[in-house]
Amino acid sequence: MRYTTLFALILTLAIGIAAQTEPISVETDLVVMNVSVTDKKGEFIKGLTKDDFVITDNGARQPIELFSAGDSGLSIGIVYDMHEADSQAGNVLEALKRFTGRLGPQDDHFVMIFNDKGSLTADIVPDIDQVRRHLADPDKGTPASLYDAIIAASERTRKLRNAKKYLIVFSDGADKNSHHSQKELREGLRGINLPLYSLTFRPDDVRQISYADIGQNGPRQAFVVGEATELDRSVIAELSKSSGGGSFESDIRNRVYLSALAVKFLEEARSQYVIGFSPEITDGRWHKLRVSLNGEKARRANVASRTGYQSPRKQ
Repeated sequence: MRYTTLFALILTLAIGIAAQTEPISVETDLVVMNVSVTDKKGEFIKGLTKDDFVITDNGARQPIELFSAGDSGLSIGIVYDMHEADSQAGNVLEALKRFTGRLGPQDDHFVMIFNDKGSLTADIVPDIDQVRRHLADPDKGTPASLYDAIIAASERTRKLRNAKKYLIVFSDGADKNSHHSQKELREGLRGINLPLYSLTFRPDDVRQISYADIGQNGPRQAFVVGEATELDRSVIAELSKSSGGGSFESDIRNRVYLSALAVKFLEEARSQYVIGFSPEITDGRWHKLRVSLNGEKARRANVASRTGYQSPRKQ
């Protein structure tokens, strides 16, 4: 997906939101994909029809049984990993309020905010004091770690009403004591059409401790204390891209930056096509998906979607 172009354009705020259609009904046996089509300049191409697309499942062409040409309602789950020491949490929450304020009556969403003490899930974005009061309550809810939160949010998002479903995660990428493993998280997201968009925050003040590898008689090196590692962030980035979403990293948490990034997400989501097919084979294996355009249009466009799906095993 056009991650570089999308990131470069996040400061463009003047985006109109078109009128929406009714929610799409999706059969449970369909493999559904959200598909972005852009020209060589990175602009979204609209007005395509079902006959313009080709889907292959492990190389075999599939008949398209579900098609929607954009402008349908959005169902969005938002996860915010709010550390107690996060001095910019108020800015993140304000940006989320601005973002959800742009959603229309045809859209639905929820917000899940968590830290290592517990979580708060609501249909509106709470303010910072409300979150802190809730997380100070002895009866606060779960989950309380990143992978558990993403899995819980993905299950909740699947139950929302629209075919266009998205999960947005704000985190530093570090997972602490989740009941679910990285493998379980990956397999859980592989089996569903849920593009994951992630913004991983880098620390504002990275504390480092130096150490020497005495056994190898090597030079002194440094490691970060109590912060997410590059590996942590790369896991979330890989999950985002393989699901058909996008991944960004930044140490910027001001509300203008975050609001601009959210607006660009909305532009992309509103412009995507929804395409689905019924798989001929259910073998419990990973299937590679490819979406392309027919004929001359294929030469002038870039098509992006999720790269595959986990087939259910036939009972």
